[in-house]
Amino acid sequence: MIDRRGPLAMRWAVSLAAVAALAVGSGCSLIPSDDSGRAPGSSASTSATPSPTPSRPPGASGSDSSRPSDADPARCRPDDCPKLPTPTAELMTSGVDPGNVGNAVPEYLTTLLDDLDQTWGGWFDQLGWGDPAPGRVLIGSGTSFTTECIAGDEDSSPVPIPSDEANAFFCGADTEPNGQGVPTEGSVVLPVETFAAIWDGNVFGVPSPIVGDFTAAIVVAHEYGHNVVFRMAEVFDIPDSRLPAGKNSELIADCLAANWGATAYQRDALGAKEILQVAGLLPIIGDTGGASGHGSARERAVALTVGLTGPQFNRQGQPVDCIERYWPEFFEVG
Repeated sequence: MIDRRGPLAMRWAVSLAAVAALAVGSGCSLIPSDDSGRAPGSSASTSATPSPTPSRPPGASGSDSSRPSDADPARCRPDDCPKLPTPTAELMTSGVDPGNVGNAVPEYLTTLLDDLDQTWGGWFDQLGWGDPAPGRVLIGSGTSFTTECIAGDEDSSPVPIPSDEANAFFCGADTEPNGQGVPTEGSVVLPVETFAAIWDGNVFGVPSPIVGDFTAAIVVAHEYGHNVVFRMAEVFDIPDSRLPAGKNSELIADCLAANWGATAYQRDALGAKEILQVAGLLPIIGDTGGASGHGSARERAVALTVGLTGPQFNRQGQPVDCIERYWPEFFEVG
């Protein structure tokens, strides 16, 4: 039989083959951790220190810019959660080379955050949940940022994070300007020099032979995934005890990142090459000893696969697939 579905269907089949290889071969932040469970270069945290994941400080209610105008928004249910909309804008390529890295990397990270704002903003808008755009921190070359989510010893002051910190994270306690310049509680923090090294094959301090724009993009999208969970919990005043538990707190961020990746596919910006970049990332970011709670390389591959193709490889991923698998408590809360 002649396949009349055209090049799009053929490209999807090639991408699915790459995803299948990803899932079979191989789930804080999408970065490596040492055996102690701490991100390299970060100090030991204590129970009194906020975690760089979607937890809220006690009593916080969020900024007005991130709250919906409707005081009683409708909860998304498994049978009526909308599909993540695809932005009309093309996904920008970085064009990073040794001569322009200083300008090209911050510009690329900014356009990624803009794209994520538009993508997830469209989904939140359909549901009447307000604006999910987080605060943004791009730690420029030679500068540092003091985050409320990483501290030294107990009762010590927050530790400044340099631009070459081998980490990237979302912090629910940091209030910084969002893409529109509005101070917003809950911020994505990206060290620019660390991201610049990715295009030289240095992925958060670990050599990788397969790198490119999508290596950086999926890391940013993962941190934005933490932000999505944070905003959803904020809209419905869900307590920390009902947030994704254990390694699911990281796996849902992987899954939501791949939801965004499906929109990149829709815009002809995601194919087998980009999926292989993610496959090259997994051995670096997956837990080897199971102690740090991020998920093994295989678990993270499954989460990314569910987010991209759905649990049965039968559709381009949708947020409900990620929520049902990694945050079922969201649907259980009254």
